[in-house]
Amino acid sequence: MKHNIFDQPAREEVLSRIQKLTVESKGKWGRLSAPQMIRHLAEACRLAFDEIPIADQSTFFTRTLAKWIFLSNIKPPGREKGKIKTLAEVDIVELKTTVAEMQIEKDNYKALVERMVNTSELSKKHPLFGKMSRKDWGLLTYAHADYHLTQFSQ
Repeated sequence: MKHNIFDQPAREEVLSRIQKLTVESKGKWGRLSAPQMIRHLAEACRLAFDEIPIADQSTFFTRTLAKWIFLSNIKPPGREKGKIKTLAEVDIVELKTTVAEMQIEKDNYKALVERMVNTSELSKKHPLFGKMSRKDWGLLTYAHADYHLTQFSQ
């Protein structure tokens, strides 16, 4: 079943799962701490507003099959092993991004999600998935949050 962050029940579910995280929450894979993961989700939301300049890195594969997998909420191979590589521009660990106190990161993420909900026009492109509609951004935002919340057992 496709979940979209623009649908209130899906949005409430994601935000509820975010609220359950603590500083002590540990990931089952990867290098992110819980506050870093929330910041990473927020940075990914900013892509929908074209606030992080990233050159087109798409390929035929990422614009077609990979995009379809992610937007269909299909759990991609390697998901549970942390084998999915992030874009360098939103790689919180490699960028050594300073994160705020946990509740501030949670509030910032919630504000960005609400901003997406209340914005009719989002970016027309994604650096990996190419052409994006508003609905595509909603599907991707949910799938991305679900991936990382599963990483942290939420």
